[in-house]
Amino acid sequence: MRRFKVFWIFWIFFLQLSASVTSAFALSLDEITEKGEIGIAVYRDYFPFSYRKDGKLTGVDVDIARYLAKKMNLRLNLIEQTADENVEDDLRNAIWKGHYLGGQVADVMLHVPYDREFSLRNDQVVFFGAYYQERVGLAWNPEMVGEQATIAVFRFDKIGVELDTIADFYLASALGGAILKNVVHFHSPRKVTDALIAGELAGAAGPLTQLEAGLKEHRDSFRTGMVPMRGLRSHWLLGAAVKHTYRQLGYFVGDILAAMVKDGVIKEIFKTHGIKYNPPPDDLLGSTAQ
Repeated sequence: MRRFKVFWIFWIFFLQLSASVTSAFALSLDEITEKGEIGIAVYRDYFPFSYRKDGKLTGVDVDIARYLAKKMNLRLNLIEQTADENVEDDLRNAIWKGHYLGGQVADVMLHVPYDREFSLRNDQVVFFGAYYQERVGLAWNPEMVGEQATIAVFRFDKIGVELDTIADFYLASALGGAILKNVVHFHSPRKVTDALIAGELAGAAGPLTQLEAGLKEHRDSFRTGMVPMRGLRSHWLLGAAVKHTYRQLGYFVGDILAAMVKDGVIKEIFKTHGIKYNPPPDDLLGSTAQ
């Protein structure tokens, strides 16, 4: 009898736990419409896409999320997603399972890689709505290294980079390691461009979006350009993602993102934040990576 009572206690506890977990799950399109609210995840402290300025959440992805919610006639629940060890962990925490410590699970996540091979490794997620193509490049001071600077000039002049990024890995091996002694590491992209503006560096490497946004009103005093990175990807597409059971939601949001690209809405958002817009190929608009 005691064993029977213990069984029911555990069973009731399980049901309560399941109910609390389910309430944190992402929702289908019909459920979202009925609720009148959509949860969209953006990265926390990811300048210039989603970051806090004077305590207010702002950035390119924040504006895109607001436009999506408005277009769907829904309230927006912006969820700031802390970056984990890798993107797979971010996707698990943000949209298809949730973090083991708890927290909200979003219906849609922005700023995720749009790549077929990556999508095949993540079958719990549907990737769609490519809306931007990011590129790794250089920014440099023409008064220090000339108008047509190449990576080779940094054998003699200092170049800044955010620690543990693709650009950092590239600089460590470029020209057989000949420029490694001149590489200065920083913990954020804004600190890199701040040091470049202050004259502490002759150049900076990283995603061109972050370099251009960080230079802000000083951009005319500097030059930017692509850099060939043998063995490493120098450009990639960014899009959105939903849990694999909510493809209908993905198709719906994907159509809106495609229209935003075609109609110039996203280009205007980038312009508002002082960034050049590099669109995805036309044949990928509205499609999924799977």
